[in-house]
Amino acid sequence: MTRKEHAARIIQALPLQLRESLRRAPLSAMTSEGLTVRAVASLTSQRGAGGMCDGMSIREHNTVLYARTDSRRENFTLLHEYAHLLLAKDTDAAIWLADQEEPMLERERLCDDIAAALLIPDEVLNGIVGTGPVTAQHLVDLFQATEASQVVCTIALARRLTCTGAIILTDRQTNTVVHAALVDEPSVYPTKNQAVPTDHPLTKIVPGQHICRESYWATPWGTRSPYYLDATATEKRTYSVLAELDLWDVSNLHLNVPEPAALHRPSASIQCPCGYKGIVTGFPCADCGKQFCPRCQRCDCDRRAALAVRCQGCTVSMPRHDIVDGRCSNCR
Repeated sequence: MTRKEHAARIIQALPLQLRESLRRAPLSAMTSEGLTVRAVASLTSQRGAGGMCDGMSIREHNTVLYARTDSRRENFTLLHEYAHLLLAKDTDAAIWLADQEEPMLERERLCDDIAAALLIPDEVLNGIVGTGPVTAQHLVDLFQATEASQVVCTIALARRLTCTGAIILTDRQTNTVVHAALVDEPSVYPTKNQAVPTDHPLTKIVPGQHICRESYWATPWGTRSPYYLDATATEKRTYSVLAELDLWDVSNLHLNVPEPAALHRPSASIQCPCGYKGIVTGFPCADCGKQFCPRCQRCDCDRRAALAVRCQGCTVSMPRHDIVDGRCSNCR
């Protein structure tokens, strides 16, 4: 069973009335289900920063904590943490996650899928996309037709991409990836905060323009993979679909594309706080961009997380130096 199939199965197990309530008003619906839901000012709105995020769930106490943001992002945060509580009681998902190469990452992706599917159910998605294929304009239309954030719309639209690829949001001012929802396992793919390759068509698109053409994506260290691209843009962002197959009949002539060359693992010199110093070869962390130390097996994200301690009062992870007698400065 795939991640998408697990998400669909878990959602279908919820009563229809509850699913509707969660879509319309997540905070009210979760409270009605007996959960304790609290806004915590000390939670950052940047997911994953220093081991903290804009929401967290505490299974033992049926509690969800979250940072207040705009309503669209906040609804997704609440339902993502609600999904964590659902997964804690789902044996089939636990068995599937245990078999994955990166179970923690797949757990977060599964929670994202569940949250997005609750906010944008299939009937809403079908009303926008129809029989397909998916296009960048569908992403714009989905955002305008719902109360879901653009990130949620990206994740939801990925459910309708029928081949390996990705649905992508990029920031036009910085030319960086805001979010990428992957489908299947592309060999080369965009990641959050990655710079768009300098000669990529997305760096040249202007507001209101629509492009559909053969293109590619590349890693920061230069590994390329060919894709077909459908994209459009507003003043602030570009909205695009990368697909390994020609879903839009871009080319009438389809030549056999050679298999991509073996991935080149980049090397970098590191000096780790654990004492290791030397050259490391391997792919860096997708979040912090730093190599993993061969001695302690940590990147910068792991090291920052290790410096955080959970407060016994508000249960939020705080810097170790801020904790005195088990409580942070906000609770003392």
